[in-house]
Amino acid sequence: MAVFYSLSYRWQKKRYGKAATKTPLAGIYQATAPASRSLMRENRFLVVDCEMSGLDASRSQLLSIGWVVIENARISHASGKHLLIHADRGAGESTRIHGLHDATIAGAKSAAAAITLLAKQVPGSVLVFHHAPLDLRFLQQTAYDNFRCPLLFGYVDTMLIEQRRLQLQGAESGLRLAQCRERYGLPPISGHHNAMTDARATAELLLAQTSYLGGAGRVSLGRMGIQCSRHQYVRGV
Repeated sequence: MAVFYSLSYRWQKKRYGKAATKTPLAGIYQATAPASRSLMRENRFLVVDCEMSGLDASRSQLLSIGWVVIENARISHASGKHLLIHADRGAGESTRIHGLHDATIAGAKSAAAAITLLAKQVPGSVLVFHHAPLDLRFLQQTAYDNFRCPLLFGYVDTMLIEQRRLQLQGAESGLRLAQCRERYGLPPISGHHNAMTDARATAELLLAQTSYLGGAGRVSLGRMGIQCSRHQYVRGV
C-alpha cells in the first residue's frame, strides 16, 4: 500500500500540478508528500469532517467543514475551525442529522472560500477522516467545480484503521464514529452531527488507536494505512 500511495501521489501531482498553478490550490501541489515510513509523532495531522445536504455528491452540496490539528501527538484545540457554507440548493434532506437549516447557512461563506481556507492548512499535513470516501467525494467535487483541479494530500481513515484491527482479531462490530470511540473508553458524542465536534471526536479516536498500536513514537504512517486523495471522485474527469 505504501508503494501505491507514493506512485499515486506523484502521478496526480504531475497530472494536475500545472492546472493548479494559478489557483488557491497551488501550495498543496508544491508541498512534499508525507513519507509513509515517518512516525506518527513526526507528522502534523489535520483532522477534517464535513456535513452535506445529502449523500449524493452529484446532487448535494457541502454545508459545513470542521477541522482541528494534531501536533506532537496532541490535539491543538486552539486550531479548531468550523466553516458554514452557503448552499444555493438549500440544506436538503439531511437537516435532521446535522441540524443545519436554510436560515443557518444563509449568507455563509461560499464553497470556493471554504476550500481556499482548507487548502491553506493542507501543505505539511496528513489529513484524517472517519469514513473518508464520503467526505472526499464532496471535497473533491467542490474543489473541481470551483478550480477545475482536485485537492492533493495524504490521508488516513480512522474507520479503516478500526476495521483492520477488528479483522486481525477475528471480530465484527460497528464502525460508526461513536461505536469506535466507545471501544477505547472515549465519552459518547451527544446531539446532532456537527463538523467541528466530529473532527475533534475523530482526533481523539486517532490518538487512542495510535496508543493501542504502540504509540506515536513507534507507529508509522504506512502502518496506519496512509493513502493519497484520489481523482476519480471528481465528476467529469
